[in-house]
Amino acid sequence: MTDTPALYRPAQIWLHWIVVIGVILQIGFNEAIVAVVDVREAGQAAADADMTWAWFHVSIGFVILLAVIARLVLRFRHGVPGHTPGTSAAQARVATVMHNALYGLLIAMVITGVLTWNEIAALGGVHFALSTALFSAALAHAAAALFNQFVLKDGTLARMIPALRK
Repeated sequence: MTDTPALYRPAQIWLHWIVVIGVILQIGFNEAIVAVVDVREAGQAAADADMTWAWFHVSIGFVILLAVIARLVLRFRHGVPGHTPGTSAAQARVATVMHNALYGLLIAMVITGVLTWNEIAALGGVHFALSTALFSAALAHAAAALFNQFVLKDGTLARMIPALRK
């Protein structure tokens, strides 16, 4: 890894928003995959419409996985900007833990989803619990970014939305 960059690379920004949109889509289109998993566990065939939307869910999950892996590769290869000036040591630790938790939750979601979808392990309940944790962590992450941008006015959100840069 080189010196700490001043800004995120455009690819890092795009991949961030691809993950965000992917997670939002997963929340909106999860009912069909739950229905498919439930009927499979009962030894029945799933409805065609449910299968179509379930495959959509699986496909978006795969896109999220690829985007997360790409983000991690870019992160380790090129680094990320340091915390904004004025960030306390405690805030920096919380932010680092939060980012690591988000990556871990996203990867765990894919693993449990793949294992459940492929009927390797019945981890639907774990997958749901992880989705709840991911949703909570993502909301906290977004709230912190908004607080920093609009209350502390430290430019945090502008790092991922270049149009907000002065």
